[in-house]
Amino acid sequence: MVEHALDWVGRQWRSEIEGVAWEASPARLGGPELGNMLQQAVDALDLGILVLAPTGRIMYYNKAYARLRSLAPGALLGHPVEALDRRRRVRELLRTGTLPPERATSDDRRVHQETIIPLWEGGRLRGVVVVVSPIAVRAESGNDEGRRRALPPGSHDSPWPARYTFADIIGHSPALVQARELARQAAQGGSSVLIVGESGTGKELFAHAVHTASPRHRRPFVPVDCSAIPRELLESELFGYAPGAFTGAAREGKAGKFELAQGGTIFLDEIGEMPLEMQAKLLRVLQERQLIRVGGVTSQSVTCSVIAATNRDLEALVAQGRFRRDLLYRLDVVRIEVPPLRERPEDVPLLVAHYWERKSLDLGRAAQLSAEALRVLESYPWPGNVRELVNVVERVLVASVKPVIEPADLPAAVQAEGVGRVRRFPLFHLGTVVEEAERRTLERALRQSQGNRNKAAQLVGLSRASFYRKLKAYGLLQGDRDMISLRPPL
Repeated sequence: MVEHALDWVGRQWRSEIEGVAWEASPARLGGPELGNMLQQAVDALDLGILVLAPTGRIMYYNKAYARLRSLAPGALLGHPVEALDRRRRVRELLRTGTLPPERATSDDRRVHQETIIPLWEGGRLRGVVVVVSPIAVRAESGNDEGRRRALPPGSHDSPWPARYTFADIIGHSPALVQARELARQAAQGGSSVLIVGESGTGKELFAHAVHTASPRHRRPFVPVDCSAIPRELLESELFGYAPGAFTGAAREGKAGKFELAQGGTIFLDEIGEMPLEMQAKLLRVLQERQLIRVGGVTSQSVTCSVIAATNRDLEALVAQGRFRRDLLYRLDVVRIEVPPLRERPEDVPLLVAHYWERKSLDLGRAAQLSAEALRVLESYPWPGNVRELVNVVERVLVASVKPVIEPADLPAAVQAEGVGRVRRFPLFHLGTVVEEAERRTLERALRQSQGNRNKAAQLVGLSRASFYRKLKAYGLLQGDRDMISLRPPL
């Protein structure tokens, strides 16, 4: 069925295949030779291709689709499509045989058109092909202007666009998948969102992604670092000031960040650092949805959505009298907890590969990372989280002139911590390593879902029956009790 689907894709986008001799007719090839050629051809397309069985199982996806959805190659093969996302349109087709319409979306690095194609044979549905075709591409330079989306004329009305999407949030660990799914749901509503997590975990990426996937994505995304603005200037920065409000004020006055964000999203980063007296003024604006410029007399309506982020324990600050409880309630409608990197070690190889490729292109370096060096990076606890990982990748590429990076080429701090951890573990047969990783993932999913097996099964992308079989196989079930509940956290 996969070869049939890929053959159809190849004939439809024949002119767009790069570097593959498609003129070699598939009809003259057979067996593995045909399958290899089709796979190479479809992987060469700048189109995301997903092939589903009539049952909804994932049969194949190409490199472009894996890149767009931040998936590891082959990681979800055989899993139900629900493990990928909540594709109601695909499920509707599989259930009713009715073809849903095409739609445009910007839920990745490209603004693209998603087309669903049923494959019929003899009146029976043989499978489904989902084609993600680019409409416009985002630039990927190092400055803000270069990162703005190159959209069709008139498609973006804001000089303050968000720069990142959910495709920039790399990883497939259960905790990150849960946070990403909650963020996707939050993007469709207008409720306030509070993003919490340690420094360097990627809270700002989540804020950008929520805005980009929201109905407000064509409107401004205005970030405010509450810790970087002096307290005497914070009110005028947020709410603006009227003409002649104070000595040195602009003659025509100035719009604040809330006004600039009208119709879009304002992102209040480091909200835990906001002075207490300013919190009261912010709360009034959020409650009344009205603001008055500093020195002004007329009120203006506030129509933007609010996303706040912090690495502080706001509940503890409330108990200490340093953060208003009523403001916390106003901000904390949807809470997204971004897990630290040490709690999702299975994401380290994906992150290293992603940033290694990006920094190699930026720096013009072609060095490779050895398997031993990668094991050291996987074992390192990453106290600085993803931000530290990006720094280490760039530092290694800049400092080394060797074609292959070994553990000795890594920063001293990483060697000291990571190498010691690697040596504490014996070498395993590959099958044993895979089993251990699978067991750890199941345990982490159960903890993340607080023992809810159905939710844990969804987190790891398995059906309920398959999840139970895995639990039994690894000795994680004992009657009606999960053995995981008796084990100390990893």
